[in-house]
Amino acid sequence: MQDTKAIELKVKNFLENFKSKEIYNYAITLSPIFKDSDRYIDYRKKLAQLLIKIPDLTEYDPKSLIFATVKAYEQGYSFDPQDAEAYFIPYKKEIQFQKGYRGIMKDLMKRPDVIDIVADVVYEGDELKVGKDKAGRLILLQHHPNIFNRGEIIGAYAFVYYKIDGENVSNGVILTAKEIEEYRAFSKADKAMGEKSFWVKFKADMYKKTVIKQLKKVLPPLPEETINAYEKLNKKEGSYISEERKALIQAFNEAYTQSGLTAKELRSIIYTKYFVYEPGDLTNEELAELTQLLKKKGKGLLDAVVLIGTKEQKELKKLFAKKMLNEEQERKVYLYLGLDPDKIPSAEEYELLKNFLQSNERKQILQTIGLEEKTNKITSLEETLSNI
Repeated sequence: MQDTKAIELKVKNFLENFKSKEIYNYAITLSPIFKDSDRYIDYRKKLAQLLIKIPDLTEYDPKSLIFATVKAYEQGYSFDPQDAEAYFIPYKKEIQFQKGYRGIMKDLMKRPDVIDIVADVVYEGDELKVGKDKAGRLILLQHHPNIFNRGEIIGAYAFVYYKIDGENVSNGVILTAKEIEEYRAFSKADKAMGEKSFWVKFKADMYKKTVIKQLKKVLPPLPEETINAYEKLNKKEGSYISEERKALIQAFNEAYTQSGLTAKELRSIIYTKYFVYEPGDLTNEELAELTQLLKKKGKGLLDAVVLIGTKEQKELKKLFAKKMLNEEQERKVYLYLGLDPDKIPSAEEYELLKNFLQSNERKQILQTIGLEEKTNKITSLEETLSNI
């Protein structure tokens, strides 16, 4: 293991190979958002943190690294591999940007008809039940992990919940480990990286990414008019705004005006809570939520959305472990309390989680979030598929 100071020095020397003005000039030619100096400072900070975590990236072409990270930053993806939004993969002498499974989920969630996406890996000891609706679309009935005897990963699934003709429906993709490994065989980067491959280091994430990518095949095509508007919104081009969005923007503007917050304070709140910079980058649901918070808390919102630190995050992990809750059950707790399991909790949300976990025993928690302990096994994913 490399010495921490040696790693920091290596990163510092790498960054100094580019004079800061040179990096800035190159970055701004790739993305005009860096004309905002705050964004550029934030980008450099995230780049430095990435290099401290993965110092091997400094061994490759610097401009390819800048290009890859700017591309990811511009699209709002986290640089941290643990977040599974963006991966920076060495290939030959260059660094390439690839979306992680949560990055692909983010993209699919931009579709106006998509409500939610769930994905997970399946182990030998898990209980998985899947059915079909009248139209033949797959329905995820239950997935109960056996935390005491999970065994090997035998496959993965992804389900998308969406609206069609005014009705909420779902459909999904289930692949066995063998099928996923066949997709893996096409990855040149995986072969080139060997033991450093993301398929090795983040196997479960890569399995989930593979099935999530297949969801495009089960989603219905959007009407041509909607597709054009959707593409324009994703590229931040054009002037298409739905009537629903117009109403949300008007309500937000009124709440913001009355809040007494400055533009800089509002931007800080938006970035801290939603990891984007502008109200225009928020989803309709997030914009509605922020509007209600502004109405309720006003300027006090500035203190309410301070994120918890590493110490508190570790404390939450200990509490979940003490209650013997696995990752899926942990996510269910977040969702039951109305929290986003993919975001760091605020100080207020941390207290809510802590009180809930401390006040209930494991059995009560499982009953509350709608889960019951199961011991049955499905040892073959093929068996599950054959029962659909």
